[in-house]
Amino acid sequence: MKKNNTIFLFFTKALLILILQGICFFATAQKDVSNVAVIEKYVVSYNDVTKMKFINDEVLYSEGWHMLPQPKFWQQIMLLPPDSAIVSIAASRLVLDKINLTEWNKLSDAQHTLYRDSIRRCNNVPDSVSVLITVGKKDFYEYKKVMPTINRSIDVFKQNNVDPWYAQAILLIESPGKTNAKSGVGANGPFQLMKAVARKQGLIVNSSIDERTNVEKSAMGASRLLSRICIPYVRTMLDNAHLTYNETDLWFRLLVLHAYHAGAGNLAGVIRKIDPCEGGMQLIQQVWKTTYNGFKNASQNYSQLALAAFCNFDQLVMQQKDSVYLISGDRMLNAYVACRCAPYDACSYLSNCISKYENDLVEGIIPFDYFITKVKTVETELSGLTPFKYPYSNEHFNDIGFQLLKARKTEEAFKLFKLNESSYPDSWSVYHGLGETYRLMGQKKLALTNYKKSLLLKPNNEQSQRGIARLSGK
Repeated sequence: MKKNNTIFLFFTKALLILILQGICFFATAQKDVSNVAVIEKYVVSYNDVTKMKFINDEVLYSEGWHMLPQPKFWQQIMLLPPDSAIVSIAASRLVLDKINLTEWNKLSDAQHTLYRDSIRRCNNVPDSVSVLITVGKKDFYEYKKVMPTINRSIDVFKQNNVDPWYAQAILLIESPGKTNAKSGVGANGPFQLMKAVARKQGLIVNSSIDERTNVEKSAMGASRLLSRICIPYVRTMLDNAHLTYNETDLWFRLLVLHAYHAGAGNLAGVIRKIDPCEGGMQLIQQVWKTTYNGFKNASQNYSQLALAAFCNFDQLVMQQKDSVYLISGDRMLNAYVACRCAPYDACSYLSNCISKYENDLVEGIIPFDYFITKVKTVETELSGLTPFKYPYSNEHFNDIGFQLLKARKTEEAFKLFKLNESSYPDSWSVYHGLGETYRLMGQKKLALTNYKKSLLLKPNNEQSQRGIARLSGK
């Protein structure tokens, strides 16, 4: 009898352990609602190496979302500089052409119409089909700068038991890398929360404090908004439509993003208008074509932008197995040092290195002093292969300077124009660049002095004439 009791107690304990393990396992599974991989990478900047977390969503590719024309279109727009534009069919986002925006702006309205008519004929597109010109937005989608914010926000979302997929999606498209960005309608911070919404989710927003600009506070507010309003409302919409869904389905997540951006009421109206028989990719594509009250073009585009941003971000983050090199010039130069090219290849390769460093400078990834140091390193490598002097020409350097001014990086632009002045003291365009820089810095007298120097070297240059007229109020 005693033996039987011992056996009974043994099995009872074993059963209790299994039950407890099951409960723990269930709790863990419930807590990890994302069902996407959280990957860790060493992010290498010009002066630091930091371990960061990001989201990697394989479903984006396994289900073919990345192949849809709308995300592919926005991928190109996000990587295109603002001096260029893409011509596309409005309804499908099928790309027809790429144009220079400066040249386009010189054309009259009649010439714009003629161009659209000709592009339709060349592509067998009916006259009734709308053709759009969309300007490049590379200067807005600064993926490299948003990485630290994504890393910090993933932790906040997890602590609040909210799918961290949403944190990365929203941060990639709202105001990437700009924690103090304020929209024209009053949204502020990395998650672009409206004042009233932020207050309802527990944030302090008044004349002296705005917690929307604090990454952790803003992430907390966004995660609460998603868990308390957006996700429950999407569940209700789909239940009312008698649709089967899983909250880890990509199409479900995209609907939640639409609720976050346009409001649950507008999205509910869209779903009722579509009256879908099933969920999935087809439903999302219908959402992209449906309007309802405040749910218009910008709202339709929102999930398209999310898909495109994820694809572009993956290309950056997944380049190396364990690391992400923010400085593309360093990545190229390190590869050259590790495995040198043949001399005829080396000249081209090292010249491309300098182009990469120029892009890094314009994007604000490296400071001017680091840029010059690295260019000198490449220059030394090239000196044994070919006669080389940097900058190649004052026009080339000036072009980079004006790119920096467009990006509001006046300090870096000033240093660059001053260096160009020492190399090309007789160039009118150098002094025009300095005039523009001083004007943006609010130094009117120095701006006028440099505009006048530019006119002495080239009396008929209209750029400096316009600069003087602008400062004179004419």
